[in-house]
Amino acid sequence: MNIVGTMVGMTLMASASPMVMNMAISPAEAAKRAQNFGVAETAAVVFAATYEGTLDIPTDTETCTSEAREGTANAYSVTCTHGTDKYVQSVTRAFRLAVPDTDLDNGDGASATREFANKAPDRFSGHQCPYYDAWGVNGYNDQYYTALGGACIPLIGWTQTNYQLSHPDEWLYDINNRNGWGNHPDY
Repeated sequence: MNIVGTMVGMTLMASASPMVMNMAISPAEAAKRAQNFGVAETAAVVFAATYEGTLDIPTDTETCTSEAREGTANAYSVTCTHGTDKYVQSVTRAFRLAVPDTDLDNGDGASATREFANKAPDRFSGHQCPYYDAWGVNGYNDQYYTALGGACIPLIGWTQTNYQLSHPDEWLYDINNRNGWGNHPDY
């Protein structure tokens, strides 16, 4: 090999070494970020699980901060952060507190003033009532309550628009303030 070939090879290696160095470090940086993300994710899940379904107002920790979600009743989000400098990773999760017993009737702590043909279910599942049993009171809830984890949701309680356009005189049980949508204007 001649001197020119050696010089060209050395020049190429010298100019490429910063890129080779970055390629060598990138997997280690990605692994550190992934590790910090895992720690932040675990902290967020544990924080949310601690307060989910309780009446306790969340208190911030060293790594996690929470705040009430705007426009929702008893809903919060938590953001947990772990790592330093360019390896900082953050995760945000949402959770909901339990609805206090005093608010189960109509959302304002007062008792309901209307009477309905059926008792309102203790809890709802995430399933809509079928059209052949629009309120679940003709046997659907009796048959599927346990399997679904609660009563089916009536069509008029499925969306806020349906809820607002319905009339409480036509309800088979009390769904006032469903999903924290507030007292029905005609209640």
